[in-house]
Amino acid sequence: MAISQIAFHVIFTALFIVANVVFVRAVLYRLNLVFNARKANGTENFLEHKNWGFRIKSFVLNVILQKKNFKEPLRGIMHAFVFYGFVTYLLHTTSQFISGVFGYAMDDPYKFTLVGSLFGELASHYYEATVQAVSILVLIGLGFFAWRRWIQKAKGLDVHSPASAIVIGMISLLMISTLLGEGARAVGADYANPFHDAAPIAAGIGAFWEAIGVEYSSADLVFQIMWWTHILSVFAFMLYVPTSKHAHLIFAPFNYFLQSDTPKGALSKLNLEDETAVWGVTRTEDFPWPNLLDGLSCIECGRCQVQCPANRTGKVLNPKAIIVELKHALMDKMPEVVKIRETNPEGAADAVAALDTSVIGKYEGLSEEALWGCTTCYACVEACPVGNNQVNAIMEMRRHLVLVDSNFPAELQGAFVNMENNSNPWGVAAHSRADWAEGLGVKTMAEDSNVDVLYWVGCAGAFDDRNKRIAQSFVKIMQKADVKFGILGTEEGCSGDSARRGGNEYLYQTLAQSNVDTMNGYNVKKVVTACPHCYNTIKNEYPQFGGNFEVIHHSEFINELSKEGKIDVAVAEDANAGKYTYHDSCYIGRYNDNYENPRDLVKKVSGGKLAEASDHHSKGLCCGAGGAQMWMEEHGERVNVKRSNQLLDTGATTIATACPFCITMITDGVKQEGKIEEVKVKDIAELVAENLK
Repeated sequence: MAISQIAFHVIFTALFIVANVVFVRAVLYRLNLVFNARKANGTENFLEHKNWGFRIKSFVLNVILQKKNFKEPLRGIMHAFVFYGFVTYLLHTTSQFISGVFGYAMDDPYKFTLVGSLFGELASHYYEATVQAVSILVLIGLGFFAWRRWIQKAKGLDVHSPASAIVIGMISLLMISTLLGEGARAVGADYANPFHDAAPIAAGIGAFWEAIGVEYSSADLVFQIMWWTHILSVFAFMLYVPTSKHAHLIFAPFNYFLQSDTPKGALSKLNLEDETAVWGVTRTEDFPWPNLLDGLSCIECGRCQVQCPANRTGKVLNPKAIIVELKHALMDKMPEVVKIRETNPEGAADAVAALDTSVIGKYEGLSEEALWGCTTCYACVEACPVGNNQVNAIMEMRRHLVLVDSNFPAELQGAFVNMENNSNPWGVAAHSRADWAEGLGVKTMAEDSNVDVLYWVGCAGAFDDRNKRIAQSFVKIMQKADVKFGILGTEEGCSGDSARRGGNEYLYQTLAQSNVDTMNGYNVKKVVTACPHCYNTIKNEYPQFGGNFEVIHHSEFINELSKEGKIDVAVAEDANAGKYTYHDSCYIGRYNDNYENPRDLVKKVSGGKLAEASDHHSKGLCCGAGGAQMWMEEHGERVNVKRSNQLLDTGATTIATACPFCITMITDGVKQEGKIEEVKVKDIAELVAENLK
């Protein structure tokens, strides 16, 4: 081997080792910081956790098939160009690594190729031709993202990001050096027949080289320059990416594979009997590790910010900032925590406790005002392409503010006291909970527990005058269909959703356990409710307390009655003259994927006509009342008014809802816009009850 070849071999091998060692160390360092945080529910015995099928499915759908990215079709396609470009390049770059390590690249980089060794030389040429075509697609994708960031200046990309310019530049250089190198190679003998036709792009670039004077004798030098440019760009990419926001390339796949199969609508249960347990979080090391892995996975694309109803109406809450600040806290605070735990394990607890690792109020995006602005609508989680859960992180911090600091909006105090004293946030006397049903012939479970279904009325249906009419309409439908049902009456308590989302886990658990004990005492199997918040907590969270029931939202229940022919719904008299639209409830839509049942009912009443608002289905804009916001004062532009205007913009004369909070908020919004006399706001149960044949 010539001295120049030996030098080449040594230099390449040294660079290869350095790049890979630095890359692996950077990744492992960050993962070590993450997994030194608190264990997450269900992951204490990670290898024994029986959700491998769910994890593999999550990885395949969202990493390999890019499902979440395609929720924004154009951006999804452009991201797919880049992602699948990287996948296509794997064999190409690996072949270059092997050629460099074993010294082939100095005289013939293509002496060894993985595809050629496995499938033959012709297959290798066709594969390299595919790489060239994919390189063009990658450049198109990069151009699109550059245009969005620096020309269009899309909302959500509001942070100056030199990192984006560096990474776009690096990837572009990878693609361009490959294309130019292959073009130079085409000038030489490698693409002589019969392989020339397999690489039209390289042949075209080769014609360019020839046009500017690159001949057969100098083509090899040009190719070697481009080869080195490409491989050095790969090494630079490996050194830079783990330390930048583009580390999502590495950590987002971890994020999807390590996701829990816990229902979307379920918050974790705190062990309130353990005095050593963490009651909510403000210290970095106390966050469950998935919250901190989210920070490393975040690409700062701003999709969560764009969809957040609080951010859209000028509030300080920015879900992107929540996750980015947690990443900053991870890198700022956790190294010292890990160092102490590794060097002084016996005294680590006290030493770590002495550190200032708090995040609430210490980082701009993690202010108390921001945390209390969340409606828990899940729009940010639904929008995130890398699997982050901003809502869970916010709830962990709210719990700390309430349970540890007793620091929460003054208006919540009244709701908490009312739930504690009268088991409803309105504070109405608990003994009047069944008064709405007077004269309807509805029996309580105490009177007759031999029923097929328990109708969970909820606090709104029992105490709010507007929602009492919805409860009465639903009873009319069930009686028409001869459904054998009962209610708990005064034995029913608040489901506790507002308490839990308001951060008061202690109050929530008291309410939840009482309700579970009551229902189990009557051997309840099936529950139907018109309140999505009650529906979600009874279905997805009461199992944490031994309450395992089949829970159905009234939209699904009524739709089933209609499909089974137990009720016959006529087209409304105003269907021809008017227009109907439907407002998605976050807690039956995004949380529980129930989008079509309420729409089916509205279509029955409207004669098949349904005008969709600008934001609908999984992108439906929240009414503004979730996350205990129903009981807090909102300042500035109101979410419910923004949503009401979207619904009014459809030209609808009837707005259908399927949630007691939603009907209250949308009615208020329509009133504020002065349209309440011309536009009706009704629950789907009312629409069906009014049009029963």
